[in-house]
Amino acid sequence: LHTSTIVDRATWIARITGKRQVLGSILACALAILFGVAFRSARCTHGKDTASRKMVAEQKDLPRWNLERHFGYTSPSDPAIDAALDALEEECKQLQQKYDGKLDVNLLPAIKAYESIVTGSHKISSYISLSYDTQMENSELQKRKGAIKQRMGEVRGNYLTFFELQLADLTDDALAKQMQADAELRSYDAYIKETRKEKPHNLSQEVERALTVRSPYVGTGLVVDFYERELSKLRFKLDDETDLNLEVLLSRLSNSKDAGVRQRALKSLNDGLEAVESVAALSLNVVMGSWLIEKKERNHQAVRSRRNLSNNVPDEVVDALVEAVRGAGTPLCKRYYTLKKALLKKTSGAETFAWSDRNAALDIGTKDAEVYSWAEAVEMVKAGYVKFSPTMAAMFEGMVAEQRIDVPAINGKRGGAYCSAAIPGVGPFQLLNFEGTKHDVMTLAHESGHGCHDILAYPQGILQFHP
Repeated sequence: LHTSTIVDRATWIARITGKRQVLGSILACALAILFGVAFRSARCTHGKDTASRKMVAEQKDLPRWNLERHFGYTSPSDPAIDAALDALEEECKQLQQKYDGKLDVNLLPAIKAYESIVTGSHKISSYISLSYDTQMENSELQKRKGAIKQRMGEVRGNYLTFFELQLADLTDDALAKQMQADAELRSYDAYIKETRKEKPHNLSQEVERALTVRSPYVGTGLVVDFYERELSKLRFKLDDETDLNLEVLLSRLSNSKDAGVRQRALKSLNDGLEAVESVAALSLNVVMGSWLIEKKERNHQAVRSRRNLSNNVPDEVVDALVEAVRGAGTPLCKRYYTLKKALLKKTSGAETFAWSDRNAALDIGTKDAEVYSWAEAVEMVKAGYVKFSPTMAAMFEGMVAEQRIDVPAINGKRGGAYCSAAIPGVGPFQLLNFEGTKHDVMTLAHESGHGCHDILAYPQGILQFHP
């Protein structure tokens, strides 16, 4: 398989399996645009190609997130987690005993009890998942994560399946009567509407229970986790550098101003990815097959209708966007790469435009590599946020000071970057693979935008803030 095929598969799988933050993504992207100004005024460290290698050597000194400080557990093996799981299971049993078949008259207390359960379960699962994402080669943690997912799946399937199905099935009259009588219940209007719009696509309670109990073993998440774990194990060689992980190698490929380095990096990437081509193909087939079955069994119009419904975006809007990109994207892409080829020829004397040159950094006068320290990156992002909103700048500073960002690009860590909302009152947390490039600085700005979005949305409660 060609590199682009495998990488595109990885991107595609991540996009269709991760929860989308539509408004949050727009906010984060808008904020990242601001940092062009910050780059022009910021001091950067110049050095030869050894600058990026020095960054690798200094990875161990970069900040790590402190999950224990925020979640209150001592480690993923903390017995307090097991005690919390026991308490959650009892809460779930009580919820079913009190409210199964009675939502037509007791909706508000049922929703509040359900919200408490969701908060508790998300606290545990978020802590375990975040811990694992920085220790993906830790087999004991992998087992712990699997065991917790198994238990949670059983508890949800056995005691909670009824709740959202019966909420969706409530008659309009029964719901309206309770909503009119209780202002506090009306504050959950968004959650209630979100749940009820799934009614045409819900299956029977018996089937939904069976799917929930089996989800830790057969869901797409299991396949994607395995795929990500295999990627995290890959090691590459580039010139005299050995044991490079995927994130570091991709940084070399995208940021080196030496066409020869980029070409060798691409070859190393191609050669190394051969080890996971079968896993990539299997992951794509399982995920796509699962979505296709979901479309048929749940009566969705198209494969992506399920995601559109979750995002509150009509299929017609997304279809129009796709068609617009198909129509305008190809000529714009051709124009972009034609211009880039001309710029590379003018700035670096490139006579050819290879696949490895697609993301090449343009040499605009500083022939040496530009590497930004973590401190410089933080100051640039802060400056950009201040221009946009001092309030959000303070939120960003808080994320840095409170050890909510895991920075280094180290072995055994999940690739890419993300911001996890976790739960209100505990999150957010950012995972980065920081190599000191301009792209890395903009990634910090982007993910911090998600973090600000989460903080601002937390007052809506875990059922309605949409992480």
